[in-house]
Amino acid sequence: MSRVLVVAAHPDDEVLGCGGSIAHHTTAGRTVGVLYLTSGEHASPTVAPDQLGPIREQEAIAATGVLGVAADELTWLRIPDGGVDVRDSDQVGAVMTVLRRFQPTLLYMPHPDDGSFDHREAAALCLRAAGMAGSANFPEWGGGPWWTPTILGYEVWSPIADPVYLEDITDTLEAKVTALWCYRSQTQTAKGAGQADYVGEPARYLAGYRGAMTGGGFREAFTVHRLGTVPL
Repeated sequence: MSRVLVVAAHPDDEVLGCGGSIAHHTTAGRTVGVLYLTSGEHASPTVAPDQLGPIREQEAIAATGVLGVAADELTWLRIPDGGVDVRDSDQVGAVMTVLRRFQPTLLYMPHPDDGSFDHREAAALCLRAAGMAGSANFPEWGGGPWWTPTILGYEVWSPIADPVYLEDITDTLEAKVTALWCYRSQTQTAKGAGQADYVGEPARYLAGYRGAMTGGGFREAFTVHRLGTVPL
C-alpha cells in the first residue's frame, strides 16, 4: 500500500498546496502523514507567537482531519518560524529520521521557487534529507536506509512556471475549501486589514485557473523531482 508524506513549512501549506490530492489519497485508503517544520507562530501581527503556535497546531489537526488524515500521523519539528535552514545538520537529520520511520512512497514538498524563504529552504531541506536517507550512512538519524521513489513540489505563494504534473481535484475541492476554513487565525478578520487572506472563496482561485488552462475543472499543479509512480 502506498504511503504518502506531506512536508509543510507552516500549518496550512499542506492544504493550500495539495489538500485536494491529500483527500484523494485518504479516500483511496492510503496512509497519509504530514510533517510540519514550523508551527507558523509569526503569521499574525495580532497574536503573540507563544500563543499563535499552539493555535495553529490545533487548526492543523482539525484541517487535516477534514481531509481524512489521522491526528497521530502528524509530526511537529517546531523549528522557529522563519528559521528553516538546509545548512543546519540537525534539521536535515530530523527530516531524515521522519523519512526513514514513515517510509513514504510519495513525498510532497513546497516547490523550490516558491515565494517564501521558509518554503524554498523547506524544498532544499527535503531534497537533501531524501538523498541522505537513502544511504546506509548516517545511522545516528535512525532506522535503515529509505529511498523515496516519487517527490512532487506543490505551489503556495508563487505559481509554478511550467508544471509537469497536474492532479484533477474537482471531486475533492470542497474538502480542500472546508479544511482551509479551519485556519481561522489566518483570515483577514483575525489578522487585520492589509494581511493576506486565502480562506474561503480564494481557496478556489488557483485550482480554478489550473483547470481553466488545462482540461477544465479544478487542479493542483506540481514540479517533479523524482518519478517512480504517482498512485491514482
